[in-house]
Amino acid sequence: MRFVFMIVANIKMTMRNKQALFFLFIFPILFMVLFGMVFGRSQDVAKISIADLDKTSLSKSITKSLEKVDKIEVTKDGRDNALEQLRNGKVDAVLVLKRGFAEGFPERPASIELYYDPSSTRSQMMRGTVGAVLGGIERSMIKTPPLITVKSKSIQSQQLAYIDFLLPGILAMSLMNSGLFGLANAMVARREKGVLRRLKLTPLPLSQFIGAGIINQLIISLMQSALLVLIGHFVFGVKIIGDILPLGVLIIVGSLCFITIGFVIASFAKTAESAATLGNIIGMPMMFLGGVFFPVDNVPNWVKPIVKAMPLKYLADPLRAVMVQGKALTAVQNDLLVLFAFTLVAFLIALKFFRWESDNR
Repeated sequence: MRFVFMIVANIKMTMRNKQALFFLFIFPILFMVLFGMVFGRSQDVAKISIADLDKTSLSKSITKSLEKVDKIEVTKDGRDNALEQLRNGKVDAVLVLKRGFAEGFPERPASIELYYDPSSTRSQMMRGTVGAVLGGIERSMIKTPPLITVKSKSIQSQQLAYIDFLLPGILAMSLMNSGLFGLANAMVARREKGVLRRLKLTPLPLSQFIGAGIINQLIISLMQSALLVLIGHFVFGVKIIGDILPLGVLIIVGSLCFITIGFVIASFAKTAESAATLGNIIGMPMMFLGGVFFPVDNVPNWVKPIVKAMPLKYLADPLRAVMVQGKALTAVQNDLLVLFAFTLVAFLIALKFFRWESDNR
C-alpha cells in the first residue's frame, strides 16, 4: 500500500503544479494545433502564373493543359505583375507566352519563357512539370504516341498528408520532454527543498521511490499521448491505421527510456536551473535531428552517426510506422531493442549516481 500511496502522492503533486501541467499537456497541444493549422491536410499545391500575350488557340491550349494538372494552381496575369508575384513568393513560376511565340509551329519550334526562383525547391520542380506538360502537348499535336509510359502507384493504401507524418513525431517529442524536463526538474527541486533527504530517513526503499516516480510519469505520458492522438484524429483528421496495442507498447517503452534519462539528469544536476540546461543540451539536438519534423534519412554522412546515437529517432520512427503505416511490432523490433538498451544504460547510471541530498546542505 505504501507504494500505491507514493504513486498517488506523485500524481497529486504533478496535478497541483500548474507549470508542469502547461508543459506536459498544453505545450504539446499548442504545438500540434499550430502545425495543424499551418499544414493541416492541405496538399502541397504549386502556383504558376501565365502571361498569355499571344491569345491564340495554341496558347489557350497550353493554359488549359496546365489547369488540368493536379496540385498546380494556375492564375492569369500580365507579364510584369506575374514576375512581381514571383519575386514576392506569391507564385512558384511564371510562364510567358509572347505574341507570335508559335509562328510557323510545328515546322519551326515555339519559344516559351519560364521564370522560376532557384532558391525555392517547389519553384525548381515546376520546371520539370511544365516541361512534361509541354512535351505532352507537342506529342499530341504531331500525332506521336509516347514510347514509354509511367504509371505512378502509391505504396500507401491511404492518402497521407504532412500532418500524418508530424503527429507521431510530436508525440515522441512530448514523451521526451516529459522525461527530460518534467521528471528531472521535479526531482532536483525536491532535493533542493530537502524533501528527498527527509524521505531517506523513512523506511521507504530507494527502489520503491524510483518505481513510484516511474509509474506516475508513465500514467502522465499515457494521458498526454491519448490527448494528442484524439486531437490529431478528430480535429485534423489524422488517420490512425495501426492497432492501439502496439502503439501503447511503444509509448510505454519510449516513456521508460526518457524517464530513466531524466533520472540521470537529476543525478548530476545540482540545481533546477542546471537540470533545465542539461535537458536542453540533450533534448534540443534530438528535437531537430530525431526525425520529429522531417525525415533524417538523407542527412549528410557526417551527421548520420549523430542521428543514430539519438534515442528519439528510435521512438519517432516506429511510432510513425505503427500509426500511419499500420506495421506490427515485429517490424520495429530493432528500434525497440535500441530503446531498451538506452533504458538499461541510463538506469544503471542513475542507480549508481542518484543523490538524495543537495551538495549545498
